[in-house]
Amino acid sequence: MTAGSGAAADGSIFPDNPYHRLAWIIGEPTIGAGTWIGPFTLIDGSGGLSIGAGCDISAGVHIYTHSTARRCVTGRSVDTDRASVTIGDRTFIGANAVVLAGVRIGSGCIIGAGAVVTRDVDDATAVAGNPARLLGHVDPLTGRTVPATGTDRR
Repeated sequence: MTAGSGAAADGSIFPDNPYHRLAWIIGEPTIGAGTWIGPFTLIDGSGGLSIGAGCDISAGVHIYTHSTARRCVTGRSVDTDRASVTIGDRTFIGANAVVLAGVRIGSGCIIGAGAVVTRDVDDATAVAGNPARLLGHVDPLTGRTVPATGTDRR
């Protein structure tokens, strides 16, 4: 960024980063090798963020490690809440999904487009919806989702 300009070297308003010129990455997240981050993403590392190797973070995804809700409604009398997010290896996060602070997403997961992830997701699990709910389990050999049964509690 040019000091005081608010623009990156290429003229965009987004800070320079090695993933995508239209991704907004703040803080100092740890991002594994081979991970792809699409345009119009918000990657908030201000509260601690670790994204594993070989992940795909699709266009428009927002990953938050902070919330200003309590600060706002108390007239700024409390600090911003921060909680780290961890995303395992080889996890796909679909377009416009939102991952909230304090969540752990395992390895080999599929997060559906538009999902709002409010709680932890186990390894090899597919979720979708608002809030994100279990769809099934991901077969690591085929990448296909095996539908959940009525006894699944993931």
